[in-house]
Amino acid sequence: MRALPSTECNRAFPCDTCVRRGKESVCQYAPNADRNDRRPRDSISERLRHLESLISSLAQKGVDINALTPSSTFAASTNGQNASGRAGVAGTQCTPIYDSGIPSEDRAELTGGTQLHGIQASYVDSNHWSSILEDIRGIREQLTSGAIIEPGQAVEQATPSTDGIGSEPEMDSHDLVFGVFEPSTMDHIIKAMPARHICDSLVSQYFQSRFTILPILHPVKFQQEYEEFWQNPQKTSPVWVALLFSVLSLGSSLYDVSTFGRGVQHNMPSPIALSKRTEQCLVLGRYARSERHAVETLMIHVQSCFTRAKDSDVNLWMLMGVVIRLAIRLGYHRDPSRFGSPSSGSGGQPLSPFDGEMRRRVWVSIFQIDALMSFQMGLPSMIPADNCDAELPRNLEYSDFYPGVATLPPSRPLSDYTPILYTIAKQSVMLLFKTVVNHTRSLIPPPYEKTLALDAKLRETYQALPECIKYKPLRQSVVDSPGLIMNRATIEILYLKSIIVLHRKYVTSHRRDPVYGPSRRACLEAALCICARQAEAMQPAGRLYEDRWFVSALTANDFILAAMVICLELTIRTQYPALETASSGSSGSRDGDDLVTYFAAMQVAREIWDEATPYSAEARVAAHAISSTIERVTRYMSTTLGAGDIPPSSADMPMVEESFSPTLDGMEFLDWGPLDSHFQDSIGEDIDLNSWILDAAASGPLGLL
Repeated sequence: MRALPSTECNRAFPCDTCVRRGKESVCQYAPNADRNDRRPRDSISERLRHLESLISSLAQKGVDINALTPSSTFAASTNGQNASGRAGVAGTQCTPIYDSGIPSEDRAELTGGTQLHGIQASYVDSNHWSSILEDIRGIREQLTSGAIIEPGQAVEQATPSTDGIGSEPEMDSHDLVFGVFEPSTMDHIIKAMPARHICDSLVSQYFQSRFTILPILHPVKFQQEYEEFWQNPQKTSPVWVALLFSVLSLGSSLYDVSTFGRGVQHNMPSPIALSKRTEQCLVLGRYARSERHAVETLMIHVQSCFTRAKDSDVNLWMLMGVVIRLAIRLGYHRDPSRFGSPSSGSGGQPLSPFDGEMRRRVWVSIFQIDALMSFQMGLPSMIPADNCDAELPRNLEYSDFYPGVATLPPSRPLSDYTPILYTIAKQSVMLLFKTVVNHTRSLIPPPYEKTLALDAKLRETYQALPECIKYKPLRQSVVDSPGLIMNRATIEILYLKSIIVLHRKYVTSHRRDPVYGPSRRACLEAALCICARQAEAMQPAGRLYEDRWFVSALTANDFILAAMVICLELTIRTQYPALETASSGSSGSRDGDDLVTYFAAMQVAREIWDEATPYSAEARVAAHAISSTIERVTRYMSTTLGAGDIPPSSADMPMVEESFSPTLDGMEFLDWGPLDSHFQDSIGEDIDLNSWILDAAASGPLGLL
């Protein structure tokens, strides 16, 4: 094959070749290629620095980094360990708050990390852009120093450049959580601060109520910060001022309820006004981005609102969700021992032993309040337990540890009643309570054997509690403080409520099957015991009468639950006596004795709730349901017994007409939700618990014969 003749371009325009081909209009020259790049080549370190700067710039401008980078963004890791820093307390061994199913030696390998800003930590997932930014810095520093990262060697962590984001408080007058405020400044708010002597009195009231308040503020540290505030109020951070206002508000609330509203007579500031100042300072301090004091402030703010609330408020549950999200963002759900330890392969400074222990106290308080408030709302817990590994705090007095302590002392024995013992002891019962709630709300009905196993575990756990925190009759507690007595009662009521929730469906279902008789009896006995505790606490001139304000809205919910269980049992006994049988395991005489006992308990409960009806919607709802039940039982006893004083046995009770027999097969699916969540604002007083009792009693025993 003959080669084609080569053509040369004369570099004219148009060139000869294009002219010969008739393509003058498309004649174009390519630029000469410079094959020697004379620009200085950026080093890998410079390129990483440029990328780091770009990410920081985008972050400061509020750009969604996740939308710009793929989820598979690289991360510097060694043996699967994250380069993000984790800070912790060296040498501390604590009891887990919950069993997450993750071996303790593997928990440090969980994804995500905690970045340190000053002395405070901020938790982010390993795929978050700020974690990637930290990894880029780690790579650049290693390349700059020429060091080679060996397996197990930690990558040093620098302070994130995002630390300054949002550090300047915005003077916004609107907040999604706290609503709209009149525009204000910190100078204006500080000038509205109560006089020093009033603040001293309210702060003292707060800390003197050591067995009533949450154990989340250390008195020594707060005293130091309090003195610094009065030396220069204008230079104090808005969030710390919010913390002070929350303490003042709760102190005022405690003073108000303990004196039954006589605080106004002593010129004490309104707790509501102090709470409003708390919210203003939180908004001015941009609490959602704050890294110090915000979680503690919100917790005390919630408790202050809860203390003065006559009824439960769904808004507090919503606010508790904000507390949980903020705490998780700041890493409270991770145990401090996982942060910054050499074994975890992460860099950064560890938290001090003091800070780590206080974070544990804060988190266990959050965990317990979430469990109770979520159940009260009839909704699942808001805490993702599988992602949490924070340990229980140690049983220590405040004098046992302090800011700057080198190492934490060993935990005191659980026989020592410290301000944290109540929280520690309650946690074991609380864990089982959450297990019971999940068990009863399971979409797949669990086997009855599991119900009995949970019952046995509950009883075993309560019996294993320290003797000093278990319930004692009041006649054996004459030298004990009201706080200790109420702590004992609260833990016992939580235990009894767990039994009620576990077995309450058997009050209405399977009544003729002797297999389920133990569950019905256990539920009713627990309910009767709770009602007895209420009567004991509210007895005029009794040991706790002057301190009856200790009974919070959560405890009131438990009293109503117990009363409704007994009312339901009384209604079934009196409205459908034909369905009763001695096969439940009790003799007819015993059934009659029980009926009298339940009736007497409800008469006492009605008096208690009637007394509270003028100022509580919950009390009005409960009193109406109990009164209606008492009227039904009274009519039944008058027509059935005549002049007798004791109801007849179930064998002697008259048979109801067939036309009056229940026709709905639904008791096994009885909805207890209205009872659990009847406190929500959307329901208010519209719910009729008496109608609920009647519907429950009539909706299904026939299907379970």
